[in-house]
Amino acid sequence: MIDQVKESFKLLYGRDAEILVKAPGRINLIGEHTDYNGGLVLPAAIDRCMYFAFASNESQVGNVYAKDIDESISINLNSLQKTESTWSNYLIGLLLEFQSKGISLKGFDCAFMSDIPIGAGVSSSSALECGFAMGIDALLGSRLDRWQIIEMSHHSNHNFMQIYGGILDQFSSLFGKVCKCMLMDCSDRSFEYHDLNLEGYKIVLINTNVKHEHTTSGYNDRAHECKVIVSKLADRNPKIKFISDADLSMIEDSDNGLSEKLKRRAKYIIEENERVVQFADALKINDVNRLGELLYASHHGLRYDYEVSCSELDLLIELTRKYEAVKGARLMGGGFGGCIIGIVEEDKTDLIVNSIMKEYQVKTGIKPESFFVNASDGAEVFVL
Repeated sequence: MIDQVKESFKLLYGRDAEILVKAPGRINLIGEHTDYNGGLVLPAAIDRCMYFAFASNESQVGNVYAKDIDESISINLNSLQKTESTWSNYLIGLLLEFQSKGISLKGFDCAFMSDIPIGAGVSSSSALECGFAMGIDALLGSRLDRWQIIEMSHHSNHNFMQIYGGILDQFSSLFGKVCKCMLMDCSDRSFEYHDLNLEGYKIVLINTNVKHEHTTSGYNDRAHECKVIVSKLADRNPKIKFISDADLSMIEDSDNGLSEKLKRRAKYIIEENERVVQFADALKINDVNRLGELLYASHHGLRYDYEVSCSELDLLIELTRKYEAVKGARLMGGGFGGCIIGIVEEDKTDLIVNSIMKEYQVKTGIKPESFFVNASDGAEVFVL
């Protein structure tokens, strides 16, 4: 794909690229919706990536070609304005972040392509943001570090895109390592690497092919509900900055002013944080049965307490339960569509996954897709 994106760039712009960037998607083993609640997450970068080719030009225009969808945009760097194109807005928001740091923008040409499934919950959007930001940084020589790029993306998502998530996706794309997952505490951004070697098993993703969009799904509703929960808990205990600072006794207190729905939301976050700890412990001793139990428990909480699942996701999970070789599965990502992540015995994977997908298609009329992923290195920049 590196050769393809280089060739696309040359055909389109009539010259060679100066800089190449590779930015991966990510999986999150467990710890969903906990990042913007100051909780624990356990993600990994994956070997599905977005590839960018860049070169400077002698103008005040940024030209970008998205090869996979055959769309081009030209961005006036002197007048950065939101458009009706979501993927373009991710880029424009980041360019505004460069300007806000006092970094002068210069004209550029860019082409990019990807083998990350879009809308599947493996964060193609963060690969787009991180890869683009690293390419612009390299062109401008601004020498931003990876945490600064995470901050820029996070700020742009909140203030320009109106997507009120956390930093899990950008962190995963930038800090991944081969054969490693990362246990991060999102309250202080401390993290540590853990081996991800499930000998005899595969990590499988099955995409419902039900698309979700954070700006129109219930994702932002959950973020708002969590802010309400924190506000009410902080009225009684000013030390509460995130839901993850609370415990179940605080949530179950009848005098805390929380509705039953908000109590379920908070209960899920607190219990999911504990599942992350237990999952990391089970990884250390390769207790695959326990890993599977925790995945199913996570999905139960996401479905009934946090209510971010959908009928197609729930159907896939129920279908996995028919096979002993599937140790566990859950929805992954923001929810409301996208994919499930599961752990399956390696020598039975193809047969089982094909059977699950066939039955899913019969029952829904939607053709799913599956893919297998491995933990990979984070984003990289190559100067040509």
